[in-house]
Amino acid sequence: MGAEIVEIIRHVLRDVSSGGLEEPRIEESDWADDPQVLSAMIYSIRDSTGQGVSVKGDLPRAEQLVSVADQVQEWVIEENGPTNSNWPQCPWHPNNHPLAAQLVDDQGVWACPVLNTPAALIGELSQKGLDG
Repeated sequence: MGAEIVEIIRHVLRDVSSGGLEEPRIEESDWADDPQVLSAMIYSIRDSTGQGVSVKGDLPRAEQLVSVADQVQEWVIEENGPTNSNWPQCPWHPNNHPLAAQLVDDQGVWACPVLNTPAALIGELSQKGLDG
């Protein structure tokens, strides 16, 4: 079951790398100690500090993706400090807040939390967004 969450994390990491940020190292880990929860660890390449990522195994895939994207976003912001506290950057409010992982029409998207407007599918930030 660890492979499932690693696959989801890798999907989200496409957005991390498209933003020119360093991807973490991923390790399968049953740290949640719950058979209903998929869990893994992500580690900084720089100093090997880690953060657990987990999601309920019985959620629909899109909901799992949104949850994992939210956790990876938290890691990116903590790992990169003030220089990337606004990742991923909202195209409508670039200096105010980052995009938020949301579920829209059964798809995981990065959306403006103020306008509730999707900017891109999770995993496709480097592309032109939902219509591209």
